[in-house]
Amino acid sequence: MADSDRRLGPNAVAVLVLIALGAAVLLWQRPWQGAGDNTPAGIPADAPTRLSSQFRALSEAESESAFVAAAGTTDAAKALARQTWQSREALDATAVELRYVSGGDVTDRADGSALAVVDVSWRAGEATGLDASTVHMSSVAFRVAPQADGRFSIIGATSRDGVLPIWLAGAVTTKQSSGAVVIRVDGGDEELPVESMAMEARTAVGRTVPGRQGDLTIVSPNTQEQMAQLVGQASAKIAQIAAVTTRLDGRGGSSADTVIVLNPAVFATMDRRAAQVVLSHEATHLLTDAVGTRAESWVVEGFADFVALRDDSAPLSVSAGQILAEVRADKLPVRLPSESEFGAGRHGLGAVYESAWMVFRMLGERHDVADVVDFYTSVIGGTSLEKALQTSFGLSVEELTSDWRAYLSKSASTVS
Repeated sequence: MADSDRRLGPNAVAVLVLIALGAAVLLWQRPWQGAGDNTPAGIPADAPTRLSSQFRALSEAESESAFVAAAGTTDAAKALARQTWQSREALDATAVELRYVSGGDVTDRADGSALAVVDVSWRAGEATGLDASTVHMSSVAFRVAPQADGRFSIIGATSRDGVLPIWLAGAVTTKQSSGAVVIRVDGGDEELPVESMAMEARTAVGRTVPGRQGDLTIVSPNTQEQMAQLVGQASAKIAQIAAVTTRLDGRGGSSADTVIVLNPAVFATMDRRAAQVVLSHEATHLLTDAVGTRAESWVVEGFADFVALRDDSAPLSVSAGQILAEVRADKLPVRLPSESEFGAGRHGLGAVYESAWMVFRMLGERHDVADVVDFYTSVIGGTSLEKALQTSFGLSVEELTSDWRAYLSKSASTVS
């Protein structure tokens, strides 16, 4: 039974109803926000003109405060602008230009935002260890949200048909040591001592290829998605790759313009030995100017493992376990690995890399290391495979293939 002594009278009920109505009106009008309301509005008819002017202002900004002011008034825009400016400073980036191309005039999300395509160019500073004269260029899709004052808030950025500039990928820090620069994005992968491993990688390359002890620049992202954005690939396509050596803007070039980009989803799961092999492999690509070469992939990849594994103490069952297992399963390769077999998304990629290394392991056992290096540098320099094999080893491609197949068969029969 209800307690009648605690029932409200009609006057009290009326007062409560009026209070509730007043609160609802206040919540709807939000007078405390005033003229600075950051709620996204409809996209203005002259959006392209406004965005062109806004990205020009971002390009011309000479201070963090000016850059933040040009990015918009929402909290998201301010936070992104501060992070971006600080990342630019960490990389000592210069000649930064953001040129509006198209878009931003059609909403594609429930929050009213749109995508605007912008051409971005910049130069890396000394903090990156790269050539400061190189202009890095890429196309970027910026997420823009319209504001009540007719401007836009720039709240995100992703790569578009290419790579994403490092300073747009996250919070960037750089650490320089003798012969190496490590660039971390959002803290990077902190599980392994990348700086000291870089020194070991440089030493490994210099020991096998005299005169190639240059500097390394290593980019350590925090996520695989960041890595994919930085190298201009779909995340699924690089899921098997622990690291890649490439240009910051995706084009091939000399060691002065290339970086090693780690994939934390793979690299962080490796033990110290395996991770060192990966880093020494990539350092070989970088320091021997292999990026962008037209040389056969098995030569480029096989030699990089030849350098990385030259002093490795792991048994052959570990370093070539996948290809030897295939040979024991009656899947002996009939020809040297083709270009298509090195596709990052292919099944059995590990066995392909191991098979290429076994070519060089065989050559290293039968010939002087200097001859192996001469063969590699000759092919990298543009000499045909047939001519380089004949000059260095007196072999034809057919003879090399036959010897390699026999070597694989013998290795598979003697290794458990």
